[in-house]
Amino acid sequence: MPPEENLFVEERPVSLEELTSDGQGSGLEIERGNNPEGAIRAPFDPAQIDVVTQVRTVDLLLARLREGELDLSPDFQRRANIWDHRRKSSLIESILLRIPIPSFYVSEDKHGNYTVVDGLQRLCAIAHFADVHALNKAVKTKLDSLRLIGLQSFDYNNKSFAELPRPLQRRISETELTVHVIRASTPRDVKFNIFSRINQGGLPLTAQEIRNAVYDGEWRKKVRQLAESDIFIGATDHKIKGERMEDIELVLRFVAHYTFNAERPDDQNLEEFLNETVEKRSARWNEKQWEEISAAFYRALNAAPKVFGRHAFRKYFGPNEPRNPINRGLFETETVVLARRSSEELKLLALRSELVLQKLAQLFEGDTDFNRALLYATGRGSSSNKRIEIMSEALTEVLNA
Repeated sequence: MPPEENLFVEERPVSLEELTSDGQGSGLEIERGNNPEGAIRAPFDPAQIDVVTQVRTVDLLLARLREGELDLSPDFQRRANIWDHRRKSSLIESILLRIPIPSFYVSEDKHGNYTVVDGLQRLCAIAHFADVHALNKAVKTKLDSLRLIGLQSFDYNNKSFAELPRPLQRRISETELTVHVIRASTPRDVKFNIFSRINQGGLPLTAQEIRNAVYDGEWRKKVRQLAESDIFIGATDHKIKGERMEDIELVLRFVAHYTFNAERPDDQNLEEFLNETVEKRSARWNEKQWEEISAAFYRALNAAPKVFGRHAFRKYFGPNEPRNPINRGLFETETVVLARRSSEELKLLALRSELVLQKLAQLFEGDTDFNRALLYATGRGSSSNKRIEIMSEALTEVLNA
C-alpha cells in the first residue's frame, strides 16, 4: 500500500473546486494524486527523438499563421487569448526593448506544418498586435487590433501596430524567436513525453491539451461534439468552463473506459490509457461504432440526474450536506456504469433514486476502498477498476431490493 494511503482516516476530505485563469470556479473538484502534466514513466529509445532548434523572425511565423501553416487548432480556441491587454502589451514592450522572450515548442506534421504546443499565449499576443486579421482567422474570433497599455519605457500607450514609427514596426517584425521543432519522424507517444518534460511555463499545458496537439484523428472531432452537446452541458449544469479542455477530458475518460471491455492493468496511469485509446483503439472505430458510443453516453447523461438527482457526479454524504463540485472520477464511474445498464434498469433506478442516494451516502461514509479510489492516485487503473466495481455492485443491490 502506498505510504500516503496509510494516512486515510475517518475525517472526511474537503472537496475543493479548481479555479480558472481568471479566478472563477471551473465547476470541477480538484483531482488529487495525478500528475497534471502527465506521468512520465515509460522509457524510450533516445534515437527516436528528432528535435531541431530553429531561429525564425516574427514576420516569418506570422506568414505561416496567415497561410494556415502554423496551427493554433480549433481545439485551442477556448484557451487562446487568455492573457489580458496589459500582459500582452508587456510582452510587446519586451520585444521593443530587445529583451529575449522564452522559446516556442511546435509539433511538425508530415507536410512541414507546425502546431503550437508551448508558447500559444505569447504567439497570440504578438499576432493580436502585429496581425490581428491572421489571429482572427486562426482562432475564429473578431478581435480589434491590440492597443498598447501600461507601457513603462515607451510613450506609445493606446497605439496600435500601424501607429508605431516604422523603425519600431520593423524591430518587431524582424525580432528573432527560438523555435524548437519536434519533427514529424518522432513517434507520437515520444512527442507526448517530450512535451510533458518541457511543459514548465507560467501557464503549462494540461495533459489533455498536449494530447490534442500530438494525437490527431477523428476522435478529436467526435469527442468535442459530445462535449459541446446540449445534453452534456445540461447534465453538468453548465458548470464545466472547459478553459483547459476539462470537458474534453471528461468525455474522453468515458469513451476510453466504456469501450474497454476488461479491467485496466492496476499500475497503468491515466495518461497512458487515454493516449492508447486515441492513438490505437479509436483509430479502428467506424462511424457506426462512434454512433453507438455517442448513444451510450447520451443515455447515461439523461439517466444520471434522474438516478442521482442534483448530486450526479458529485460526492454525497447525506441530504443535509452542501452540494459539492463535479468530481472527475465520479463522472467517469457513474456514466460508465449507467451506460452499461439496460433501459429498463435505468427506469427502475430512477424510480428508486432515493435508495440510490442512500447507498451513495453509505459508500462515502463507510467504504474505505471506494473513498481511497476517489482520493489517491485517482487515474491509476486499480482506482478506476475499484470505483466502477463498487458503484456497479451498489446499483445492482438497488435493483434487487
